[in-house]
Amino acid sequence: MHLTKMTGVPYLAAVSAIALVISAGGAHAAERWLENLEPRTLKLADFSGDQNANFGAAMVKWEEAITEFTEGKITFENYWSASLLGALDTAEGVADGVADIGLVLASYIPQEFPVGAWFYGFGSALTGSTVHDVAAGGATALETAYTFQPLIEEFAEHNLKILQTTSTPPYNLLCNTPVSTLEDAKGKRMRTSGPVWADEVAAIGATSVSIAFNETYEALQRGVIDCIGQNPYQLASAMTYKDVAKEYVPVTLSHMQSSAWVMNLDTWNSFPPELQAFINEQNIIAASNIWKTYLELEAKVGDLITAEEIRVNDVSELEPVIAEQRAKTVAAMAETAPPAIENPQEEVDRYLERLDYWRQVLIDQGHPIAERSPAAIMDAFTGLSDVDLSGFIETYKEEAGPVIIGQ
Repeated sequence: MHLTKMTGVPYLAAVSAIALVISAGGAHAAERWLENLEPRTLKLADFSGDQNANFGAAMVKWEEAITEFTEGKITFENYWSASLLGALDTAEGVADGVADIGLVLASYIPQEFPVGAWFYGFGSALTGSTVHDVAAGGATALETAYTFQPLIEEFAEHNLKILQTTSTPPYNLLCNTPVSTLEDAKGKRMRTSGPVWADEVAAIGATSVSIAFNETYEALQRGVIDCIGQNPYQLASAMTYKDVAKEYVPVTLSHMQSSAWVMNLDTWNSFPPELQAFINEQNIIAASNIWKTYLELEAKVGDLITAEEIRVNDVSELEPVIAEQRAKTVAAMAETAPPAIENPQEEVDRYLERLDYWRQVLIDQGHPIAERSPAAIMDAFTGLSDVDLSGFIETYKEEAGPVIIGQ
């Protein structure tokens, strides 16, 4: 089974179809689902930050919409910054009901989620242009989460329902020492987030180091590591690496593809169709809010560059080496696919086709792919504050919305 082709059916069609079903039973039927809804408080566990972080802020709005829609019958209790579940035990914790909702990174637990971990390889199929990798990458990941049956079934086997997925901005290197050449990179100790990134830094002669994310600031400060592969906005917010990693090395590493917000499947199945459709609609809104905030966060890097608080390294020697390694990762995906994927090359081709489609939508709407020269990188960062994704989001709702909301 494979991705369902998206159509241009108006976004409201799915909601309208549900309304027609409800109206068939009369106005009282429309009210009964809410009358019969059992009041409950759902627990959300987020190891990645708090309610002020990008994910947290988007999910709080998501919660508020659901509480309002259910007239206060569904409320939420939030556990931020790994206070209930950590990155490695969120999937199991949500499946077992310790929490009802959580953030799962399949690349951290590939033995349990081989299809999900394999899917992260698509993070190598990026451009390095923040707008396109966040919006087009996120759009493709989200529609895939609702149409790619091996992924859906794998999460279901763990008693999980995928709510929404997102794509981060491109990962770059944030270093405490200059890295502009292959000679500079040779032997450098670089913290990476998994095998995809480890292969990329190995291609330039560096050594991948495994360190817990919350220990990386001190590790950079003490010289235990020389660099971290991470989104550049972490220089200005969240971990604020600018004080310990003043050398910004904008080589295009793969981005984190498809961090998944999930719900306990038993909890999901207990909801009436009307509530499920509304939650799916809010999943699109939450994802698009995350896209927009990523651009706002990345724009802050331009301010740091302008203020000369960080230095941009010329990566013209490193970029083609990393690009070649990323291409190898994508080319090998069909060969490395887990057995649950019946026609892996077909799925790879289809995913890349959808990714190109959403990139072209952005280009057609006036968002060209940014170059990777030092001057262009600076221009791209400073221009992010002016990027308006509203047209892209509306197009996405119109085309992908009916499939997502109806699931």
